[in-house]
Amino acid sequence: MKTVGEILKNARHKKKLTRRHIAKQTRISSRYLKALEKNDFTSLPEAAFVKGFIRNYANAVGLNPQQALAVFRRDYDQNLKGQVIPRSFTQSDIKNRSLWNPKTTVIVAAALLTLTFISYFIYQFRLLESAPPLVIESPMEEEEVTSALTVVGNTDPQATVTINNQQVSVESDGTFRQSILLPQGTRTITIQTTSRAGKSRTVQRTIHVVR
Repeated sequence: MKTVGEILKNARHKKKLTRRHIAKQTRISSRYLKALEKNDFTSLPEAAFVKGFIRNYANAVGLNPQQALAVFRRDYDQNLKGQVIPRSFTQSDIKNRSLWNPKTTVIVAAALLTLTFISYFIYQFRLLESAPPLVIESPMEEEEVTSALTVVGNTDPQATVTINNQQVSVESDGTFRQSILLPQGTRTITIQTTSRAGKSRTVQRTIHVVR
């Protein structure tokens, strides 16, 4: 495919016109016209001027200015400074910028580290601000039991557990098991777990001691 410079130059030759003639008609210097025919946009002003040159040159040699500009836009673009650059260079530059590079790795790693720190801080803050969990596996509500009863449950390993105001030991995995003696009849067991920050959670079980 021919470039815009080649198209303009060929059209001038067909018209048997010199660059000096075109320069006089368009008021574009011969130096700029020569650079335009060679697609030497580094020797030309910014893209806005180049488009004007192409439009005036096309009119001078009997070409459709819009078609000439379309060919120019097909092959060339402009950077942030307004300079004309090959469109393939622009696409390559965008592709290269999108590739993973050491700077991107550092940024992502720093972001992940920051996110991890923030998540851990929020997790610790919630632990301090909330009561520890408390799950009672035995006895169940309204269960019939004997007077020698074993209370089994699970909570935070760092929490303090009491059963009917008597402290019991908590294992490293958070489980606790305590045997108690209760008289016959309907009884209420109160199990409470308390965090180091003083947040408490209480579970009560109503049971029936049959013997």
